[in-house]
Amino acid sequence: MIVTIDGPVASGKSSVARALARQLGFYYLNSGMLFRALAYILVQKQHVPLAQLAGLSAHDLTRYLDIQQVHYDYVEGQESVRYGTSDITAYLKNADIDQASSLLSANPAVREMVMVLEHQIASGHQIVIDGRDTGSVVFPYAELKIYLTASLHVRAYWWQQFMAKKGLIFSDEAARQEVANRDERDTKRSIAPLIIPVGAIVIDSSNKSIADVVGEIVILVQRYRHG
Repeated sequence: MIVTIDGPVASGKSSVARALARQLGFYYLNSGMLFRALAYILVQKQHVPLAQLAGLSAHDLTRYLDIQQVHYDYVEGQESVRYGTSDITAYLKNADIDQASSLLSANPAVREMVMVLEHQIASGHQIVIDGRDTGSVVFPYAELKIYLTASLHVRAYWWQQFMAKKGLIFSDEAARQEVANRDERDTKRSIAPLIIPVGAIVIDSSNKSIADVVGEIVILVQRYRHG
């Protein structure tokens, strides 16, 4: 079974997806980590300039990296990525990789490569996956699709708190503007724009805890399993 969780920035997708996977005993597929892994390999290992990332062709990608050497694992509630025999997980969470990953995500050839990886990973597991287009593009045939959202005010607050943990301080107004700008980019981008997937169930988490949302989705999974 595949459960997709899509939604705008700072709607709680990843937190809900991780908690849901743990509760159901499913495999959590962190799609963002795959983009980060490719970004790390291209920029740090192959020394591809940031300015070239968005324009890399499928041929370029196969020249710079071996997709068969990218291995994603989810063990005991923790995600990790190896390239060949090297665990590169610790290198995927910094500002440079953030920027490189953002540039790569706009590249059609990269998105196609990541989707191949996601399908390979999903073939052997029951999975929960979150992202911007997991139910609309990556797994349009998923048994259960969730679109998780929340009000702009609430998402701006959550985003503000998340950034504060990184030592980056934003005013309330600046946080709202940043999230609103991200919404604009995500919904109007030419490649895999953020939409409510066909057949998705919309959940507004504005006034709900992660546990509340997870509980709702567990009930939906049980309903599906029992017809």
